[in-house]
Amino acid sequence: MSVINGDPTRRTRRRGLRTTAAMVSMAVAVASALLTGGVTATPAAAVPVPQQDSFYRPPAGFEAQEVGAILRSREVHLAVLTVLPLSVRSWQLLYRTTDLFGQPTVAVSTVILPAGADPNRSRPLVSLQFYYDSASIDCAPSFVLQQGAGLPGVEGIHSQSELIAIAALISQGWAISVPDYEGLDGHLAVAEEPGYMTLDGIRAAERFEPLGLDGAHTPVAMWGYSGGGMATGWAAQLQPPYAPELNVQGAALGAPVSDVESLLHVNGSMFSSLIGIGVSSLYHAYPTFREVSDQYLTPEGKALMNRTNAQCLPRNALTQMFTDYQRILTIPIAQYLALPEIRAVFDATVLGAHTPTAPLFIYQGVLDEAVPIWTTDRLNQQWCADGASIVYKRDHLSEHLTLPSLGMADTFNWLKSRLASDAPGQFGCRTENVVSMLADFNALLTQIEINLNATFGALGFPIGPRER
Repeated sequence: MSVINGDPTRRTRRRGLRTTAAMVSMAVAVASALLTGGVTATPAAAVPVPQQDSFYRPPAGFEAQEVGAILRSREVHLAVLTVLPLSVRSWQLLYRTTDLFGQPTVAVSTVILPAGADPNRSRPLVSLQFYYDSASIDCAPSFVLQQGAGLPGVEGIHSQSELIAIAALISQGWAISVPDYEGLDGHLAVAEEPGYMTLDGIRAAERFEPLGLDGAHTPVAMWGYSGGGMATGWAAQLQPPYAPELNVQGAALGAPVSDVESLLHVNGSMFSSLIGIGVSSLYHAYPTFREVSDQYLTPEGKALMNRTNAQCLPRNALTQMFTDYQRILTIPIAQYLALPEIRAVFDATVLGAHTPTAPLFIYQGVLDEAVPIWTTDRLNQQWCADGASIVYKRDHLSEHLTLPSLGMADTFNWLKSRLASDAPGQFGCRTENVVSMLADFNALLTQIEINLNATFGALGFPIGPRER
């Protein structure tokens, strides 16, 4: 089995991974490299956090540019745990996009090519939406993936698991766009904006000459899990009216948070930080939501809103575990949710109002303790009733933290089939109840290749075809 580079005529399947098994693979690779001396961590100058980096500041008059226009670009270097360099070519693009109120704004995307890619050859593009789930811009993928991000970058360590998916996508010779879909203000869980920023990130990538893409003719796929699945869902349903020129061949949504209010069921549990992260983002994103909330939040509650927005997911998850959010309100939670201004925001954040036209692959753990299975069942039924084409996998073995690993190979095989030059059409809806998405021989073989590619990538070897 050829894993690294290899002769293009002998290319085999390679895929990508995300969470628990992904971090294990990365840890093994890093430990092996350091213990054997097989990899030397190249010293890199410290890079500033986004709040202190002028690259992120929109230039004067950017509002006059069309959506997806590149306002600024620079080459960057990616690394495992911000230290061990990855052998890829990568850039950051600052581009014009649209916010949740329909107003001009900017966002940054990290675009990536295999080290051996020939930019004169066209190739598919995959937009990979990270589950960074943090309302601080300093937790954005564009920062935490950079070599030299140091300890501030490592705080977003959960995003490092997405490097496994990047390694898999690169192994196919595809280009990648990783958008900071929460924008400069960390708007997690808001309506529409994540979709605009994802789609405009694709537009910017297609216009970026060093990638050598075929413009709007480029075959495109989108992929995301959890918070990234929510962003992918918004992009999929907004693409027909907002970016109809994009050649979207498919979108994969894992455990998408299709109904933000449904997360309230984790109140007081080990996943309770999801409430604080989501509500604090809405609190800072919607002026009316904040104004009304301030009338009923305790001083502790207001401090929690601000503190949560300044921290990455791991710190919030640890400090807000088992929190009962009733204690930060002066009225019952049910009464708070019934307030017209609060109700309107939560209703606006529910996915499903528009139906995607691109083929979809949705996967969800039946035992998911964070994202309720009924919300994804409802989204699937709603879109299917309106004519969408969906393969929906309900995994009866997985919960929220294991599905990214157990469901990854099957999902990646679907993405590969959608981006094949002779991809067959996908019509109608099909729901499959499986014991495990990994309980398939082809998926198991793919998983092995995924882990091998991730390990070699972490060791600094170039992955993907040699095209020049």
